[in-house]
Amino acid sequence: MSNIIALSDDLKKIFNYEDTENPVISLYLNVDAARDLKKDYISRLNSMIVEKKPEIEKDANYSKRQKKELYELMDKIKGYVNTYNSSESTKTLLVYAGVGGIFKEIRLPVNLKSKIIIDPKPHTQSLRNLIQNTKKYAVLLIDKEKAQIFLIYFNEIQDYLGAFISEVPPKVKYKSQLSFKEKNILSRLEEKLHQFFKVINEETLKILKKDRFDNLILAGRKPILAQFKNYLHSFLQQRIIGDILAEPDSHQTVILEKAKVIIDEFEKKYKNDLVDKLLDEYNPNGMGVLGVEGVISFLMLERIKTLIYDSDFITDGYLCELCGYISTKELQNCPYCVGKIIYYNDINDEIIETALNKGCEIVSVNDNQRLVEAGSIGAVLRFRL
Repeated sequence: MSNIIALSDDLKKIFNYEDTENPVISLYLNVDAARDLKKDYISRLNSMIVEKKPEIEKDANYSKRQKKELYELMDKIKGYVNTYNSSESTKTLLVYAGVGGIFKEIRLPVNLKSKIIIDPKPHTQSLRNLIQNTKKYAVLLIDKEKAQIFLIYFNEIQDYLGAFISEVPPKVKYKSQLSFKEKNILSRLEEKLHQFFKVINEETLKILKKDRFDNLILAGRKPILAQFKNYLHSFLQQRIIGDILAEPDSHQTVILEKAKVIIDEFEKKYKNDLVDKLLDEYNPNGMGVLGVEGVISFLMLERIKTLIYDSDFITDGYLCELCGYISTKELQNCPYCVGKIIYYNDINDEIIETALNKGCEIVSVNDNQRLVEAGSIGAVLRFRL
């Protein structure tokens, strides 16, 4: 099993796969235990295989030997999934099985649509998109006594970025209840709290400057959060996307669930706002393009800054194996280098890979009807047309 968080050797082999002479089956299977029982996703897999076999049989691009081997690989995948034991953290199971001998499994902590894609190379669009574009969120849980910072990545707590202990006692009386001597003691305690908050701010800023997180969520009691925000550097204030009301000893699973709500709302708004800007501002003013043909044209010219597409978007097309030229129109030879043209059932994977290799930001959008009606794919350009 490969963990997507660490770019393992298995993952590198998949990304660098070169054998385009033999087809590869890429299975995305949603195995989220919160949604389905095992019998449900096994039934879904069987249905997808039944639907895929007639397509293979009538596809002239495959030899009889390749068709036979593809059927055998599907049986192997079915056997593997039947013995697969799901876990709470795994939402989507990826299996790559190739006629050339490749068989790799990757477990993802996010929900992806179940599908089977057969192409000359492993279908890596979702993997690349996740690794390249998934934001890292730091949660700072703070109190007078202690503070801790942990990282949320792929909807899971992945790492602890820092922990701090203060010298301030957990409980002190109000000043009005204290003697003069006690008030002096309280003033010193307040100074220690002041220093404690300064340290947390400085250390959190250091972590940000090391690119350990993209956005920040504060967690704690309401009065503490209000007080601590006065100490935050402006760089950190700009990264705050929400607050969580929590006790200092709140279990991390409680914090995680509350953080996920904030993160989902933040990301949905960001993506929908970007689609609106593409349709209402960038495209009308020559800074955007809509539709797969336009996207491919400007991608080949290296003029795309941000690629935006609907997560369910699929279109077939052709790729030159030598120069990487992409087209949705049937070609016999590459118009630029006369290289061999390879047909793909889903050319979007090659569009995404090319965009990533050219340094583009990739934004996958769910359930945005405006984008679907505009062609399901578009891009913000680096400069005006």
